Amino acid sequence: MRTVTLLAAVVPLAEAQCPFMEVGTPPPGHPDVATHASSNDKAEYQKYLKGLNIQKLYDDIAKVMTNSQQCWPADGPQDGDTASYAGLFGRLAWHCAGTLRIVDDKSYGGCEGGNIRFWPEREWRDNGNLDQARAILAAVKDMPEYRKLSWGDLITFAGTVGIKASGGPAEKFCFGRVDGTDGSSSIELGVEGIKDCVGDNCKSHALCEEYFHWDEQDTDDDRRCKLNQSNGRLQASHSVGLIYVYPHGPQLKKDHPEYDASLKHQRSSRLSAEEVRDTFKTRMGWNDRETVALVGGGHTLGRAHGNCASLKGDGTCTGEFTTTSAYEGIWTRTPSKWNYDYFAGLFETEWVPSQSPEGNDQWETKDKDSKYAKTFRLTADLALIADPAYKEWAQKYNEDHALFDSDFADAWFKLMHRSGAHPKDDDLEKDAGKCTTFDFVKRAEL
Repeated sequence: MRTVTLLAAVVPLAEAQCPFMEVGTPPPGHPDVATHASSNDKAEYQKYLKGLNIQKLYDDIAKVMTNSQQCWPADGPQDGDTASYAGLFGRLAWHCAGTLRIVDDKSYGGCEGGNIRFWPEREWRDNGNLDQARAILAAVKDMPEYRKLSWGDLITFAGTVGIKASGGPAEKFCFGRVDGTDGSSSIELGVEGIKDCVGDNCKSHALCEEYFHWDEQDTDDDRRCKLNQSNGRLQASHSVGLIYVYPHGPQLKKDHPEYDASLKHQRSSRLSAEEVRDTFKTRMGWNDRETVALVGGGHTLGRAHGNCASLKGDGTCTGEFTTTSAYEGIWTRTPSKWNYDYFAGLFETEWVPSQSPEGNDQWETKDKDSKYAKTFRLTADLALIADPAYKEWAQKYNEDHALFDSDFADAWFKLMHRSGAHPKDDDLEKDAGKCTTFDFVKRAEL
């Protein structure tokens, strides 16, 4: 097989495409690129895993993680830190595994199957530019010893490596996720775009037929999907195409007592907390403690991308760095290294409404001389101190970093390992028996 070099030609960002793009995102109608396909037979795949060198896989992912590519520059340098895809790999793993939903004790979704590569998940707007993440990660998949490694295992392990190699808490990982051949099982999670759909039954579920607004929310604001839809489908989030919640939160009614026309926006962190709980607890099965730990850890590495320096006539970004969500900024001062800024920033400074360069509603520090002045928060972040139960855990994590590390590691393990096929935390370990506790990393640190 021809091996493609990972280095892209020096061309404007809008025109560059990462090598291995079709490996990580197969063309519509093609189940996979044959030379990179893992076995869809569980027994055969578990046989392959017996010979997998986990330490070498860790090292190879860590090397790719710190090798910034012209086609999609790594986070860090624009914020005074080292180049790293840790945040990008974490987002890829989170969004792949975060499709898990538990309703009436039935589990469905999760990263097993690697369905984020296929329609409909890859057309969800929340998964924008994750094809670039898969293309960068496919440089590892292209190595002969990993061509049979499942995408489900590679994606979730890469997200975990990103945390561990950045100095964060990751204590255990188990392999054994068998890939699917298409994304048809994700249809019940919601169809947004149909560009990559093949066949005669291509139908979008957006906008939801069954929806609501919060009592205090402006009815002209984004409507929220109900869990139960009229066609029998269970909607996973408050909008088809979102993994969790609207990051900017609900807009207050103009006649609401808290409405202040002098501010740049009227987003309510208090109402946002209600929809965070509706998604994480009601639809995903997480308790408040786990929710706060996951959000805090998930917003420690990496950044939001929403500052396109200029736009071409076709709307593509030609800026020095990347743009995805139109929210802009870093949550912490060292986005490439594990740290404890997320909760400290919530409590140590006051946050006021602001807007990103692209016009999205977000939050900035009121004190422009604050040590957190270069960071930002989303309304869904401030929900963790607007809600009393969430705030209690946020305060504990701010005061006890060891507790935060421990709780995040436990919650991350659950997030990465549960799926419709393996709904319990230890199902993969019992099934495939191929796990690591990262002892080789601990020994290297001594």
